[in-house]
Amino acid sequence: MDSQNPNNPLGDLFSSIKCYIDLRIDEIKLALAENLAKIFSRIIFFFLLFILIGVVLGIAAAALASWLTVLTGNHTVGLLLTAVLFLIIILVLFLFKDRFLINSPLRMFLKMFFDDSKNGKGK
Repeated sequence: MDSQNPNNPLGDLFSSIKCYIDLRIDEIKLALAENLAKIFSRIIFFFLLFILIGVVLGIAAAALASWLTVLTGNHTVGLLLTAVLFLIIILVLFLFKDRFLINSPLRMFLKMFFDDSKNGKGK
């Protein structure tokens, strides 16, 4: 039995299965490439965002320290009050780190990889 014979249904079946498997592999590769592109673009976006936030926070801290210096009349007290404010913010972020730093990115990645609604498989 020759699988190249056009009258061979078994050969056609194997050819169709091979074609189907190749298409599924291509679909998986494309989905992986899309998700990796999304991940890298979000990493770059958040990296740039954190740099900009750091610059803004630095300027805001300098302005706050300067303002507190004028209010208190002592440069050291103004700087210390600014440091205490940032320590309180760090403490609050540390206490809620699971909510902000773990759960949100986890939901984002799970949605990115397992969201089947865009493929027509969802609701």
